[in-house]
Amino acid sequence: MGFRTSLLFVAAAAMSVFASERVYMPLFELVNIHDDYQYASSKLFQRYADKDGRYEVVIPAQTDSAQAQPAKADVQKIAQEKGCSKYILADLTRLGETVVVSLSLYSTQNGQLLWSDAMKAANPDDLDPILERMAKAIGTDQTASQTEDIYTVTQKEEKKLRKKRANKSFGFGITGFTMLNSPGPWFQPGLELFWSYDSRNILFQIDGSFNFHSDSRTEHYTNYYDEQDSYSIDETLVNLSLGLSGYYPFFDGSTTPFLGGGLTFTSTIYEESSDYYYSDEEDTSNTGLWVRLGGGILFNRTSNVTFRLRAEYAFSTYKVMHHVMHGPQVALEIGF
Repeated sequence: MGFRTSLLFVAAAAMSVFASERVYMPLFELVNIHDDYQYASSKLFQRYADKDGRYEVVIPAQTDSAQAQPAKADVQKIAQEKGCSKYILADLTRLGETVVVSLSLYSTQNGQLLWSDAMKAANPDDLDPILERMAKAIGTDQTASQTEDIYTVTQKEEKKLRKKRANKSFGFGITGFTMLNSPGPWFQPGLELFWSYDSRNILFQIDGSFNFHSDSRTEHYTNYYDEQDSYSIDETLVNLSLGLSGYYPFFDGSTTPFLGGGLTFTSTIYEESSDYYYSDEEDTSNTGLWVRLGGGILFNRTSNVTFRLRAEYAFSTYKVMHHVMHGPQVALEIGF
């Protein structure tokens, strides 16, 4: 074998190694799509596949009207006649404003499915990047959605994530807290405003409350002259709170019990004054978190006016008068 013959043999072998694999594809099948898109989409996919270099896509000639896609067995037979080792079945299906692009790759020898993918186009402008990405991904271990780059992002992918809407309500309630330790035991009635969010699985609540207690009492004593005397003591306890709570409802019906708890950022103010001449006025305050655990019952959940009864046990993470405050609290709430 001469040098020239050997060189030609090596060149032919190299061309056979690097030659593109022939793949037959009938024109895109159209469902609820204008006929003009059939040949244009098929031709565009062919060009992107040829550019990628792995496959040489063979498509039918353009005709004046849309072509019905042959049966799978007929496509397989045509692929064999054209010397194609694989064939593609593809379609464009319009659902409302969305077009679904589906593409599947089969073996000509046995009809086995080798690769399949589908993507959604928000509008006709999305077809170009989708076809380019499918041409890059076909026959690989990836899907088209995994092969995007900065030039092939679709408008469908740009759309914001849609979220489930939570039912929200605004309302007010009457509250009561019984502080069991010193200073006390006292009952503090109060008022609250709240914003409630029902996300079906969890009930969230943001609330602000004001609880107030004021008391006056008279103490008796024997004075310097061995006479009975008295003096008065005035005490005031105020809690200003802003809380965040979460509760789990047990049922999906209009009435359901719930359990949960929350944290409350609270400012506590305690004042004591007396007309006893040996006493000094006492004024102390502190700020911090309260922890609440409990539950309740929700009524009229499916209505635009809801009622709730809550009962919880609360305790502070700070001290007033050298004591950690704690005790039960209840609330009757109405939401709109």
